[in-house]
Amino acid sequence: MSTNLDVELRRALEKRRGDWTAIASQSGVSYSWLSKFANGHIPNPGYETLKKLHAAIWPELRKRKDAPAITKAEA
Repeated sequence: MSTNLDVELRRALEKRRGDWTAIASQSGVSYSWLSKFANGHIPNPGYETLKKLHAAIWPELRKRKDAPAITKAEA
């Protein structure tokens, strides 16, 4: 079963709620955008932004066997 990248990233962000400032800085997205995305207020985030966010929290996702792979098909 495959999970959409945005759904998986929201789950990872929920687990790392206290780290959002650092994640925002590492990913190059604003804290405001990250907060809105994590709380479901950005229903259709851009693929490039999701890739940046994924790269910033990859260590969290890499530990999971079902971690999503970034593919262009998800764009």
